[in-house]
Amino acid sequence: MKPLIVVCTDFSACSDLALERTAEIARRDETRVFIIHVFDPKKLKRPAARAPAEREGRGWDEESMHLLKQARHSYFGHLDDTDVQYDARPSASPSVEICRVATETNASLIVLGSHGRTGVLRRLLGSVAENTVRHAPCSVFVVRERAPDAG
Repeated sequence: MKPLIVVCTDFSACSDLALERTAEIARRDETRVFIIHVFDPKKLKRPAARAPAEREGRGWDEESMHLLKQARHSYFGHLDDTDVQYDARPSASPSVEICRVATETNASLIVLGSHGRTGVLRRLLGSVAENTVRHAPCSVFVVRERAPDAG
């Protein structure tokens, strides 16, 4: 059976980089992919993201699945449908859920983006990447945001 990569997305630019890197690895190594979006329903403060879903009669879960389906086709169109899964899951602790998915799927790698927050901001918000690295059942590849052009 082909190895499986779990790639995490919060639909940010940083997550797009993680999806890009995962697509490169999947193409090179002929792996399967599981795209996961974990969100805390109590912390959803994205009215701009929720407004289109609400206008179309979809809730945030449905909107997440719609965005995951788009990511699947944009980044992993080269893979067979059987080689790509995706899911949106509510959880107050994204890193716990990411590790659960990796364990359930027997993943060989987790790929996720890191916004690179430090200091007080990181202590207040926590670090999904750091907690995932600490508790993952497999290797973790953390993709950093691109540095802004110095020009």
